[in-house]
Amino acid sequence: MANLKPLIRVRKHAIEQKQKYLAGLYREAEEHERQKQKLIDEFAHERKTIQEMGADMLGFFGAYSKAVEKKREQIDAAIAKLETRIVIAQDDMRQAYADLRRIEIVQEKRDRDAFDCTAIDGYLTRHSRAMARFGHIGVSGAPGEGG
Repeated sequence: MANLKPLIRVRKHAIEQKQKYLAGLYREAEEHERQKQKLIDEFAHERKTIQEMGADMLGFFGAYSKAVEKKREQIDAAIAKLETRIVIAQDDMRQAYADLRRIEIVQEKRDRDAFDCTAIDGYLTRHSRAMARFGHIGVSGAPGEGG
């Protein structure tokens, strides 16, 4: 039977790369959220400043308000795309981990079977040596045999 340990190492490495990619997506989403919050805070500050200055500045504020809203929509769209990519990356990582786990389970079973075969072979070797050594005097490992 083939040893699956090299395949397990490769799969673990692939999962690590997927984790790094997913972490990068999370960082990117957080950066977009920070930009959005900064934009909202700046807008609130400008609104307060305009209200304090008086009615003559309101004409300029309308264009600024539309530009801020457009920028916020762009950020929201970027966040939505990132969230989709994050969900896809999470699913991919889950699947990769499940595949790895299946391979590990097969390897563990093979290791156990190999250990069992080795143990049985060792027992049979010891038993056959004992039979060879004591067989001439009629000693046997089976009940009712010899004597």
